[in-house]
Amino acid sequence: MFWGCTIPARFPFIEKSTRLVVRELGIDPVDAEGFTCCPETTLVKAADEDAYYVTAARNLAVAERLGNPLLTPCNGCYSTFKSVMSTLKVDWRLHESINRRLAPSGLQYRGVADVRHLVEWLSEDLGPAALSKRATKPLWGMRIAVHYGCHLLRPSPAIRWDSPTAPTKFEQLVRALGATVVDYETKMDCCGNALDRVGERQASLDMCSRKLSDVREQGADALVVSCPSCFLQFDLNQAAQLRGAGRPGVPVFYVTELIALALGRDPDELGLDMHRVSVESFLEKWPVKLAQRAAVAHEFDLAELQTCAACKACDDDCPVARTDDSFVPSAIMGELLAGDLKGILERGDIWRCTDCLNCYEHCHSRLGMAEVFQRLKLLAQEEGKVPVAVLSNYRTFVETGMLGTPRQSAREKLGLSPLPVDGSAELRTLLEEREEQE
Repeated sequence: MFWGCTIPARFPFIEKSTRLVVRELGIDPVDAEGFTCCPETTLVKAADEDAYYVTAARNLAVAERLGNPLLTPCNGCYSTFKSVMSTLKVDWRLHESINRRLAPSGLQYRGVADVRHLVEWLSEDLGPAALSKRATKPLWGMRIAVHYGCHLLRPSPAIRWDSPTAPTKFEQLVRALGATVVDYETKMDCCGNALDRVGERQASLDMCSRKLSDVREQGADALVVSCPSCFLQFDLNQAAQLRGAGRPGVPVFYVTELIALALGRDPDELGLDMHRVSVESFLEKWPVKLAQRAAVAHEFDLAELQTCAACKACDDDCPVARTDDSFVPSAIMGELLAGDLKGILERGDIWRCTDCLNCYEHCHSRLGMAEVFQRLKLLAQEEGKVPVAVLSNYRTFVETGMLGTPRQSAREKLGLSPLPVDGSAELRTLLEEREEQE
């Protein structure tokens, strides 16, 4: 494990959650002697490029001597190591020069270190599906915005595990925990912490504010990061901005804190009370959402709902949606997944489903939404949320066994014989007996 400087010095609670999570997911973390700062680029590389390369190569040589893969929970350390490895691979003169200086310490940089960021390992080696299976307390219904951070993905010539401009893999991990990922305009923007390091504090706070405002406007319950410097910016500096503001902040989590919660760890064990911006709003809402999840799961297949909400093909297949853009079938599936069963029944949009079954016939998964809407209508009936027109016609059916009375004069005009005696009386008795039994 290469912890870097910031996590052990300022955020031991991030270290705690990371140690718990990696052990539970199958990693035996080794704390090696001899590591130093990676080093950081803004403060070291810009001041002394040679020191930057020598220091990074030395750390990598320490890892190579141990023979273990190197795993880091810090974006900056990750980017530094991957960048230096990429440079030394092609710059043989610099490579040889560094090794001459490392030799007296008994170290040699060979360029064979297996360097992984924690999020990269979770995505590529463990995988979202395996993570999802481990989640005993999923973050179901919680809306979470993901901040990748600049150096988790860049520079792309050295880091190649996800797109540097349109990534998806971090978000897939958050979805695997059961949460709803919130998209927002400034998702790929820098957090601005580097500006604070060079004395441009106000500009740094402005960048922080813009992103948090964007996240807040999208209704996110929390922001998740994969970098201690980004955490510092969004938690510590957000707290500074909130003093006297009279409004709650956006809770910020490091990724392993969310994973630990989903794995069933207690918040107190993780030291979440050490955050500067309170996470209580998140922790209070989460069990409510879990209860809503249980209620929805009792009535519906959650996996099928997720398939429908993600596919959205029925939005184009539905004839009602094609003529009325305010009716979006997949949005109702999303609301159901978010636990808003009561709101769906109250609003009554479900009655706009005509039961034409077009969605079922076009569904490549052979699911369709018609059965979901039918179940919702039955639940609405139980809650007394049925449209007046439906109730009126149902009463006619119960009383007459029919939804319309034939006009005998019209039939005679067309030369049609009278209809045989219907079974309405028998049906009415049957339905009345059913009600008595119930």
